[in-house]
Amino acid sequence: MAAATAGDSIQGLEIKRASAVDQVAGAVREMILRGELLPGTPLREIQMAESIGISRNTVRDAVRALAREGLVTHTMHRGAIVARLTERDVVDVFRVRERIETQAIEASGSATPEQLAELEETVRRLERAANADDWEQVVEADCLFHRRLVGFLGSPRLDRFYDNIQGELRLCLSIVDRANDDPRELIGEHRELYDLIAGGERARCSARLTEHLHLAKERLCRLVRIWDESSTAASDNDHEAPVPGRAE
Repeated sequence: MAAATAGDSIQGLEIKRASAVDQVAGAVREMILRGELLPGTPLREIQMAESIGISRNTVRDAVRALAREGLVTHTMHRGAIVARLTERDVVDVFRVRERIETQAIEASGSATPEQLAELEETVRRLERAANADDWEQVVEADCLFHRRLVGFLGSPRLDRFYDNIQGELRLCLSIVDRANDDPRELIGEHRELYDLIAGGERARCSARLTEHLHLAKERLCRLVRIWDESSTAASDNDHEAPVPGRAE
């Protein structure tokens, strides 16, 4: 008897382009990155399910997906909440970034023309998003730039490791990017990094990246301290999370 193939096993399987779980997770993700759901905001499964008109299990699976991305955490008494970064978290994330990304810059001398072209396209994508004041896409382009930078190392394991911290990184970037008064600064920073890499000025590029990371870390730490002070003053107020939409 012939062994079953993968094709035989999945025959008749119905694939939906975007499941309800993906749609809910995507909507809540956008609200978090846009700052509409602030750190510490509870995500009430029953309230969200009833308001949207879907099952509680669907909401639960969406929240779990966001938890795997680092955008949501679970607490003993409050359940699922939008992830609240501590100063220690921020310092750790940026320490990891600096170590990996500066090594990636050192490895950029072996980057292929295709890799350099992809990195430059990411800068143009960031420019379009910033000029359109589309902060969600600014964050996406910012993350993609640094992910492609890490790709210069040619290590699938480091790629996977970096992907594992993408949720926290996106949360950090969304906060820091929104705190920038002029989005053109982001364009200039990333254009400079690309130009230095393309020109083979790796030592200078590494120094500039380190400087940018340190400034972003300090800015985010200040914001975290402000939030901590505000949340302490309003600790008795437990605001419900707004829902991403209602099913028709």
